[in-house]
Amino acid sequence: MGGNTAALFLNILIIAAIFVLNYFYQKNNFVFWLKCVCSAAFALLGVINLVFAITSGQDDLEFFILMAAGLVLAMLGDIFLNKSFALGAGFFALGHVGFAVAYSFLQAFGPRDVVIIGVIFIATAAFLLFAPCVKFGSENIKWICLAYSLIISVMLGKAMANLIGQANAVNALISAGSFLFFFSDLMLVLNWFVRVGRWAGNACMGTYYPALCILAFSMYFKAF
Repeated sequence: MGGNTAALFLNILIIAAIFVLNYFYQKNNFVFWLKCVCSAAFALLGVINLVFAITSGQDDLEFFILMAAGLVLAMLGDIFLNKSFALGAGFFALGHVGFAVAYSFLQAFGPRDVVIIGVIFIATAAFLLFAPCVKFGSENIKWICLAYSLIISVMLGKAMANLIGQANAVNALISAGSFLFFFSDLMLVLNWFVRVGRWAGNACMGTYYPALCILAFSMYFKAF
């Protein structure tokens, strides 16, 4: 079995396992240990794809290293979010920074990025600050969420700008994964701070794991 085939097989196998485990995670009332297993699996997939990128002699290893780091940081965010919202959000924020910087190795930041990021952040910040249904409970949590929204707006905006600048499969995968990540975080806000019901939690996790799987798979796709 060649390196390309082995990498594809591992990607398909791990992603399929994450999807199945995510179903049982939600069906069993969001049991914590299953969440940890799912998150460890996408982090492992990122590391595997990084190893394949190295062994296949890829020139732009910075992209692969930062993507793998973003996936590991997202896993840590999952683990710590339930224990400390601030700590979990901090790990996620660092992960988003890692992803955004990785995207910049595909295309450098430019005016188009700033415009798209600005539009996304203004809309997101306006919702967080002025929607009467959003109840944070404390000023600290509100400002943490606002700072986090800026960082994920940079991630999504950069991904979209890259796709507009160069429409190819890698940028399409990264944009799809980044959008699902953004949407998942929006569902998290609705679940935690608007209290719209269990469906928001299901929508959050139902889009979160596919988002991370797509981002991890984009590493394989770029390498091979």
